[in-house]
Amino acid sequence: MTAEYEGRQTTGAGEERLSESTVEYVAFLTRSEHRFHVLDRLADGATSREELRDQLDATRVTLSRILGDLEDRELIRRRRSDGEYELSAFGEAVHRDLARLQGTITVGQTYPRLISRLPTDWFDFDLRCLADGEHVHGNSEDPLAAARVIANAIRDGASCESLVGTFTSLPMYGYEQAIQDGNEPDVQVVFDSNVTETMVGDASLRATWREIQSQVGSTVYHSIDERVPCTVDLVDGETVFFTVDREQETGFDIISCSHPDVIAWADRVIGEYRDRAVPLAARTSDAA
Repeated sequence: MTAEYEGRQTTGAGEERLSESTVEYVAFLTRSEHRFHVLDRLADGATSREELRDQLDATRVTLSRILGDLEDRELIRRRRSDGEYELSAFGEAVHRDLARLQGTITVGQTYPRLISRLPTDWFDFDLRCLADGEHVHGNSEDPLAAARVIANAIRDGASCESLVGTFTSLPMYGYEQAIQDGNEPDVQVVFDSNVTETMVGDASLRATWREIQSQVGSTVYHSIDERVPCTVDLVDGETVFFTVDREQETGFDIISCSHPDVIAWADRVIGEYRDRAVPLAARTSDAA
């Protein structure tokens, strides 16, 4: 049994799929760059036919056909007062969704080998926010080049909040170097259960983070008893670094982003995990 509603069909198994009419409508819009460009231009305000023709570099016949098609589908309308074209309320809604789709596609094109490994379901922000980010040293032959960028940012910065689900010791050593250089950034780190096991089980790492905490005189490293899907570093409250393991290679892939929504998300999530974390030192007895 299949029930239809609002352009979707729900199958008996509870799965949703687009109806044929909806697929045809989307295809109508995406088959022509000109149709999308007309909607995009009108999203900025009403425009005359002549201005549209100049901006699209389309013939009169082509533009007339495009405008007629969009009018027939009630996506645009022509104002009686001056003859200019504008988006209808429905056209505005459709354009917003098309712009969102375009932004999502842009993210996939920006990080073609990385996008499928990002924990997008965990991110409580619009994925399009990452479009202006950077794949840090994505083409470097040095597998640790990107991790060194974070280590240097911590060493040279004033603060860093971290939620760590991907193990690399470089940021810790970067912090240690900053302390030795007389620059003591405000650092708070939460390790997930997997990284916690490494940090308390390795004698050299354990000695390092204990010495750091001894020098700063406070608890820097914390632990939670659950996994997190990637590492999130918020440096100086203005740049977020996402670190994920590579699939079949040594090293990491890292995205840096300074979008306000991403920064707000990182600050909130790291704080939530830190609120329920315990000092890493409390886990050392479990490693014996």
